[in-house]
Amino acid sequence: MTREEFDVLVREVERGVGRDAVKLRRRVVWLAVVGYAGLLAGLLAVVLVAALFIVPATFTHWSDAIILYVAGILMLLGGGAAVLKTLWVKLKPPTGRVVTRAEAPPLFAALDELQRQLRSAPFHEVLVVPDCNAAVVQHPRLGVFGWPKNFLLLGLPLLDGLSADEMRAVLAHEFAHISRQHGRMGQRIYCLRRSWEKVFQQFNQAQRKGEVSLRPLYSKFLDWFWPRFNAHAFVLSRADEYEADSDAARLVGAPHIASALLWIKLCGRHFEDHFWPDLWQRANTEPEPPRDAFANVRETVRAGFAPAEVATWIEQAFHQKTTNADTHPCLTERLKAVNQYPEAAARDDFPAAPKPVATSASETWFGELLPRIRADLGPLWADDIKEHWQERHARAGALQHRLERLDQSVPAPDADEDALWDKARVVLELKREKDAEPFLRKILALNPKHCAANFQLGRLLLDESDPAGVANLEAVMAEDDEAVPAASQLLHAHYWRTGQTERIKELEARLDRYEKNLQDSSTERNTVNANDPLIPHGLTPEELDALRKVLETEADLVAVDLGRKELKHFPKQKLFLLCLHRRRAWHRLPNRDMEQTLIRCLTAKVQLPGRVLVFAPRGDFSKLARRVAALPDAAVFRREN
Repeated sequence: MTREEFDVLVREVERGVGRDAVKLRRRVVWLAVVGYAGLLAGLLAVVLVAALFIVPATFTHWSDAIILYVAGILMLLGGGAAVLKTLWVKLKPPTGRVVTRAEAPPLFAALDELQRQLRSAPFHEVLVVPDCNAAVVQHPRLGVFGWPKNFLLLGLPLLDGLSADEMRAVLAHEFAHISRQHGRMGQRIYCLRRSWEKVFQQFNQAQRKGEVSLRPLYSKFLDWFWPRFNAHAFVLSRADEYEADSDAARLVGAPHIASALLWIKLCGRHFEDHFWPDLWQRANTEPEPPRDAFANVRETVRAGFAPAEVATWIEQAFHQKTTNADTHPCLTERLKAVNQYPEAAARDDFPAAPKPVATSASETWFGELLPRIRADLGPLWADDIKEHWQERHARAGALQHRLERLDQSVPAPDADEDALWDKARVVLELKREKDAEPFLRKILALNPKHCAANFQLGRLLLDESDPAGVANLEAVMAEDDEAVPAASQLLHAHYWRTGQTERIKELEARLDRYEKNLQDSSTERNTVNANDPLIPHGLTPEELDALRKVLETEADLVAVDLGRKELKHFPKQKLFLLCLHRRRAWHRLPNRDMEQTLIRCLTAKVQLPGRVLVFAPRGDFSKLARRVAALPDAAVFRREN
């Protein structure tokens, strides 16, 4: 189902059954039953087939029954194992620094009070994590069949930046999601959607080559079931978000949840734009990740954020609109729902950033334990990303040598776009990305259609909230179809930050068309027959010379014809048809093995600006070979006797 179709389905649910919360919950429950029935249908089929052997065996003489019993048991064990293996999806549980009740009694006293007030499910583990977020994570130990283990994730930046009351408001929101005061079934549906979403994402990953699995059969059911269940559960979850905010405001106070929501927005932007990029920049010079990466988080948030950037971040936060990409409503709607929306914001007079708190939640709840938590969290993070860090460091070393050679060589003239790009891509990885901007602009002055330079410059400009970067990314997508997903991701983030909902819808529709065309394009490129429309190869003289040098090395070749299949989808991604004519003595029969060896050899050696199908004019390819030979300029190689 496309994004546009999902949006339509969500709107239909909102306008229909979504108007009545009771009916909506009932509909979601029935859909969940259908989901479980579909998943268990395979096991039921195995049991029924096994019963066809086992039941008759109970009415048969033991000498004959034993064969039926064995067949039934083998069917039950083998078939059941195959179905369970197909449905078994292993998810990685969250990681972080575990905090126990004995270590932090004040924290658990606050958690116990919230749990009692909201009648929420208990947590099996409380983890401190380095993210600027707090969340309830339900890890389904049995995959699609549930049995969740509840984790409470507490982001260290939030604990350091928010007061205890503000943090209690954030936690009250999270506790409300697994609260029973709105009904046990509603809580289960909320948890089920979040668990199934993770499971089905992994379930739909590509099947390993050579793997025998029933997943393709289940995938057809999930393609029908999941969008419908998700759309109904999505509307229900959106309503639950408002209820969770309402519960937090009622228990802790609306001003606390409002200030926490705004501060989380600012903290997230600071970490996304500065903290994480600066930390990973150290991989260029340090071979091992720092084990004290979070020692100064408190000082970072206490110092506040850059005023010039904060003003932009706040403006963008208030301009963002609610979309169906996330169940969370936008900041404006959440503040309005708890009667904390500043009226001046409607006139683009936005509030100032919340002031740093005198005593943070981390200091209130952890006390003397806090330094140890910081010291423990750093190594956990370092061990988790160590391999990626070392790979980046090794690459940085090679790039540094490359940059030194470029700096020591004779300065390349500004007219050499390849030399400029070579230096730009090294600077992008080794230094501040902003340092590469002059090189990127010089490249685009020489070649406005340079895809890589347009992409990188567009990304840099949008990171600085400069809308000029949109034109660069549009230029990339116009030139290179394969760049559409990456460029769209950057544009989507920019449009969402700046509240351009209509542009987001246009972009998602474009992505839907791209993905549809991608499927059709794959079929179009993987099938070639004699009736396909053909066009001349269109190679430049330089490309033809390079091709002829490769063909000249094959002594058995006497002639080669070249053409292209005319493509409807992504025509810039060309498909060349290379027809080989081998030398063959009149008194010898055709040697198909030698022919196939030559085809495989040239398939590996020939480099053209697109995919290449190499074939011989035999069998089903005879007519295709004649049609290729009839194209203008098809005779690209003829060996003189």
